[in-house]
Amino acid sequence: MSSDDTRRRMEYQAVGGALAQLDAKNPQAAQLIAGLTTVIIAEAERSSRFAAALTGVVDALRPADGVLGAAPVPAPRKRAAAPKKRVTRQPGAFDPFVVYRESGGQDLAARLGELTIEQLRDIIAEQELDTRKETGRKRKAEVLVAWIVERVEASENKGSVFR
Repeated sequence: MSSDDTRRRMEYQAVGGALAQLDAKNPQAAQLIAGLTTVIIAEAERSSRFAAALTGVVDALRPADGVLGAAPVPAPRKRAAAPKKRVTRQPGAFDPFVVYRESGGQDLAARLGELTIEQLRDIIAEQELDTRKETGRKRKAEVLVAWIVERVEASENKGSVFR
């Protein structure tokens, strides 16, 4: 038995298995497909012209690599992603830039130290200090305070080299 014969027998067995699975789910569809297949096989045995026409259809569908695969299946539709919950932020307790200009970095750090993590994040969001979303991972208030003071100082001192 050649490898082509073996391959064809495996394909026939796979088709039979698929038909049995379909029969378990939808017996009417399985009977319809089995009946159509039986009629097509009987006609192809009876008429060489019909068999040649079937072969012509299969050859037209055969890709360039010579292997007849399954018909192209459209990609499954992606479910619409659930919209991410947007956190609505409250206005910041105060403007850190004003406090820095009036009192300096030490006083700014002291005033920020009195706030909760959420209030610190409100200030960050309102002043748009975190364009790279770095503070979303930070969980300690002290780290957020140091980060805000650093960003405010950097922004306020920007360009001071030229003064």
